Amino acid sequence: MQDQKGQKATSEIIEMLRFPLIILVVFVHMLPFEQKSIPWDGTWYTAYVLITELISHHIGRLAVPLFFIFSGYFFFLKIDNWNRKIYIRQIKKRLLTLLLPYILWNFIFIVAVFLKNVAMKNIGLAYDENYNLINTTAIYDLFWLMPINYPLWYLRDLIAMVILSPLFFFFFKILRGYGFLVLLVVYLSTWETDIPGLSTTAFFYFGFGAFVGLFNINVLTYVLSYGKALLAIAIVALCLTTFFSNHHLNEYLLRVFVIFAVPATFYIFFQLRHYKRLKTTLMRLAAPVFFIYALHIIYILNWLKGGVARTFLANSSLGLLISYFIVPFICVAITLGIYGMLKKSMPKTLAVLTGSRAN
Repeated sequence: MQDQKGQKATSEIIEMLRFPLIILVVFVHMLPFEQKSIPWDGTWYTAYVLITELISHHIGRLAVPLFFIFSGYFFFLKIDNWNRKIYIRQIKKRLLTLLLPYILWNFIFIVAVFLKNVAMKNIGLAYDENYNLINTTAIYDLFWLMPINYPLWYLRDLIAMVILSPLFFFFFKILRGYGFLVLLVVYLSTWETDIPGLSTTAFFYFGFGAFVGLFNINVLTYVLSYGKALLAIAIVALCLTTFFSNHHLNEYLLRVFVIFAVPATFYIFFQLRHYKRLKTTLMRLAAPVFFIYALHIIYILNWLKGGVARTFLANSSLGLLISYFIVPFICVAITLGIYGMLKKSMPKTLAVLTGSRAN
């Protein structure tokens, strides 16, 4: 069981992690979804492919599982029993914190596409592929199947997990640790339902958070006892899965890496928690994380990548590597600037857009 001191430490670590994780999400979106095989020829191109694959397609896979864990943990942390009243209360709360922002940010993306294309048409340019996609795609596909603001797939899956929350409660109450093992086996198998919202990543990591919260388990006890060993295993798994980038074994190795890297990340941030200035800064930066997540892909990141592609940096592998590290931070700085302006001028609108997370 976890006492109040353990809960406080866990909550602080979670808040410290949010901003670094959203930076990682932006790095994930720096590359196409398809992985590349690493050409081991000792050139700058090898370094570029190796480093970008390592971060965007491997280390980057840590972000969403951790966000699912946080959500599952806080959802079930103070729930001792289950009834209709509790379920309705939780659903009502998530209507404002999850569903409304999800709908609004997909709608904002569509509006942004139309405004951009109207401007393009007025200066004699052709409509872009997003405009054509929106005009030929059903509303269900735009808002749920895809979704059009594609990073919101995590939010879509989280909404599905919340709807299914009674199943998690009774599943773990009946099977306890065996239920967690069932989810683990399914996750490691890499089997997917192919039903939008029901990914095994969502089931396993939201379920893991739910399991820890429901039984009030002090994960820090295990993390501190085995942290160094978990970190060592995670590093070895990361090296293996990166070596097998774009190989049929990659997804299996990736999931093993993430399982060990999650507690190893908690171990690292438990140590960083002792640096008070760093801790305070990261916890303050947790507030705009949802805003960065929802906004960064609406032209900002892609325009920055397109702008850099027209500079001298795009003429060499070293230049591409430099731009790979510069662009995400410029993108985050821009979104933070917009966040700051909205917080000053339209705080109520910002609260709605972020599901009250801006507070």
